[in-house]
Amino acid sequence: MKVEFWGVRGSFAASGAEFLRYGGNTTAVAFVARSGQRVLVDLGTGATGLARVLMASEFGRGAGKLPILLTHTHLDHIQGLPFFTPFFVRGNQIRILGAEPSSTTLEDVLQNKLNPHYSPLYGLENLAAGVAVETICSGDAFPLAGFDVRCAAVPHGNTSTMGFRVEADGAAVVFITDVEYPDGEPTAAAVDLARGADLLIHDAMYSDEDYPQRRGWGHSSVSAAIAVAERAGVGRLALFHHNPDATDDALDTMVANARQTTRVPLFCAAEGEPLEI
Repeated sequence: MKVEFWGVRGSFAASGAEFLRYGGNTTAVAFVARSGQRVLVDLGTGATGLARVLMASEFGRGAGKLPILLTHTHLDHIQGLPFFTPFFVRGNQIRILGAEPSSTTLEDVLQNKLNPHYSPLYGLENLAAGVAVETICSGDAFPLAGFDVRCAAVPHGNTSTMGFRVEADGAAVVFITDVEYPDGEPTAAAVDLARGADLLIHDAMYSDEDYPQRRGWGHSSVSAAIAVAERAGVGRLALFHHNPDATDDALDTMVANARQTTRVPLFCAAEGEPLEI
């Protein structure tokens, strides 16, 4: 299985010379099986780069099929929705799977993103592709386009987000972002989801030095990400959902400091650097 990082930032996109090596797009990560089948997690601005690649394949001919897993619907995770070009080609089949928000439906949230106040698309029904919006629940396990997927809810401020375990070709990758554990202690659900995974991609929006000033904002410190990786016994840890103010040099320093505190091999996720698992 291959992991493609199309967007690794949190909150909002970052641009400029100081953000080139790790990339400035918001969250979008794809998993690609040896069969060529692909699952996308989140529709941040990074998804537009993947869209350009897909349009050079069967998606440009209206014969593509793609499932999209949503961790949640905060803006940085769905900003790419109106600009994901495979949506505009008749014949493509795209499934969007995510948890039902507490006070509305997932489809209503996505519809609102496309309403005329924000977008000229005027609703999901006006996308040329066949688009299905499906609800999943914490603890669900299901096959998806040649992958085996399991999900678990993790705390994100006053709400929750969905973490995913994606398995294919004998490899397992776990994706947990936008999470802040009570008192800094990883939840049992997060550790269980990540247990024995080859790669854990985990929110590490704040360095340990910055985290005390950001406590309660719904994101993790580097130490919290390491704690999950160590308790779950993962093979590698990718620090993810980078602070939009964190320059390339700042992320270099963060990862160098983190490596001094654990035996788990770790790195900062970088846009445009696919990984073979």
